[in-house]
Amino acid sequence: MEMITKNIPFFFNLRSITIAYLICYHYIKRNKKTFFISLFSSLILAFLLYKLDFLQPRQVLTQGFVGTYQTHDLPTEVAELLSDGLVKSAEDGKIKANLVTGWETNSDATVFKFRLKNNLKWVDNTDVLSTDLDFGIPNVEVKYPDEKIVEFHLKDSYSPFPSLLTKPIFKKGTLIGVGPYRLVGLEKSKIFITKLKLKSIERKFPELNIRFYPNEKTALTGFKLGEIHALFGINNSSVADNPQIRIHQKTFFKELVTVLYNTNEQLLGIRSIRQALSFISPKIDGMEVANNPLAIKSWAYDKKSKKYLANKEEAQEALQRAKASAGEEVLKKELVLTTTPYLEDVGKKVVASWKDLGLNAKLRVESGIPQNFQALLITQTIPDDPDQYFLWHSTQKKTNLSNYSSARVDKDLEDARKTSDDEKRKERYFDFQKALLEDAPATFLFYPKYNIFYLRKSEEKLMKVLPLQI
Repeated sequence: MEMITKNIPFFFNLRSITIAYLICYHYIKRNKKTFFISLFSSLILAFLLYKLDFLQPRQVLTQGFVGTYQTHDLPTEVAELLSDGLVKSAEDGKIKANLVTGWETNSDATVFKFRLKNNLKWVDNTDVLSTDLDFGIPNVEVKYPDEKIVEFHLKDSYSPFPSLLTKPIFKKGTLIGVGPYRLVGLEKSKIFITKLKLKSIERKFPELNIRFYPNEKTALTGFKLGEIHALFGINNSSVADNPQIRIHQKTFFKELVTVLYNTNEQLLGIRSIRQALSFISPKIDGMEVANNPLAIKSWAYDKKSKKYLANKEEAQEALQRAKASAGEEVLKKELVLTTTPYLEDVGKKVVASWKDLGLNAKLRVESGIPQNFQALLITQTIPDDPDQYFLWHSTQKKTNLSNYSSARVDKDLEDARKTSDDEKRKERYFDFQKALLEDAPATFLFYPKYNIFYLRKSEEKLMKVLPLQI
């Protein structure tokens, strides 16, 4: 036996293993208390090191945004990293409970009562109390019956009110939210934020540095210089030619690229002219066609509603009706489409289609929205809820840019606000779509795409965070 074991390595030598085992066993037996205290201490230390992030460095991702922001108006993509809303909007636009167990409303939709979930904590580990919250909604009185209930008292009936509470909540006067990230650093230039540093409560997310740039040009320069790994909301695609740069695109159903017609103007006051322009306007390649003032996924979207765009035959028929009612001379008037540099290429395509119909159309590019216009190509924000009172009701002089007025549409929008019954609201919104599209105070072109440019090497880190942002 000895002759065999001499040629076997130490760790295969049974005799050596047995001796080592006996030595350890007797040592532990004699020093049992010391051994278990040391073992327990080691486990506690390892756990603390893990929790305090000392075992391995966190991944860091730097994101860039264009615009000037203060603490009270952070972009949604940033605010939603720090906190969450009392309610949230589902894909179809219906409002669901989120940080609340639910809500109650009275019969005329003027009082709404929300109850916070139990054991809800801020990221500083204090309880979320109703009195911590500050909403600042105009013409709404807020009451706090107890530490878990928030009541909103409205002057007029407004059944879509819960849709106003999707914004992330923060402890009053702070940027302390409910996570998944917490703010650990903030830099400013005068009153505007230049940089934020965020740290995740959960280890699966990377640390985030957020940088803000005053304009698209400086943001693109920062991206090219490597200051940031991802750049949000940029429309200039010149950097996309670099093989190290990728682009993430998502159709954004909360905005709508629209041609608004000034219905008080002589030429565009004629409904059949507006219909002709809507029928002949082109479908834009690569973009999701709108055809409707509501988001296509909305629970109140009418799939059978009137369809316009790229229909020359219907456009010519509408133009003939206009000639019969208004005369040839009116149709010779100049028609100017005004837009911003961002939508200039789209504007050129729209104007070309109008010219193809025989109209004297021209494009004007301006830096801002003009006070007076004939036709205006802009990107409109549309609400999660199908209520579009502020865009189309005749009393909304500041936001109803087309000066559209229809007693039927006004009544549809008013009635839909007074009931919390979704089926009754849906009936009203179906009729609203039918009447509005027949009158054609606007041409609804497409839902724009949201662009994110990012470095290929940062893709894995970005894709961990992106679902929290868009």
